[in-house]
Amino acid sequence: MVFKLIENRGLTIIELLVVITLISLVLLIVIPQIKTNDYELLAQSKKLCNDVRKIRIFQMSEGGNYRILLDEKGYMILKGTIQISKVDLKENYKIICSKKEIMFKFNGAPSYGGTTITVLDLETGRYCEITIVPASGRVHMTDVIH
Repeated sequence: MVFKLIENRGLTIIELLVVITLISLVLLIVIPQIKTNDYELLAQSKKLCNDVRKIRIFQMSEGGNYRILLDEKGYMILKGTIQISKVDLKENYKIICSKKEIMFKFNGAPSYGGTTITVLDLETGRYCEITIVPASGRVHMTDVIH
């Protein structure tokens, strides 16, 4: 009997391309797209919420005249007339609020009554809300994106 030895030549280029194409199609279907806009919207909203809480605590503990001046594209934190910090929102975000100034009394209640601050993502139309309760001054933000 004569045995014929078969040479092992490996994969051809066409077989390799087919395998790579199938793997990439499976990955496109299986791996969901990560929506970075939602994370950025939450980050921008949480920063504003924390800054509002910070001036409330400063007002109750130190006194002074702490306040936040809101604008569509950002906000400034002031102590009297001295600017402590200025925060600009990223390009596609906007602040919507009926009051342009947030101040608190010495007991922590808001000076001008409660309000709701909305941070809007102009690209997707989604938004987060920060609520300042009128009587107590409690600053509340849910992690829900509307």
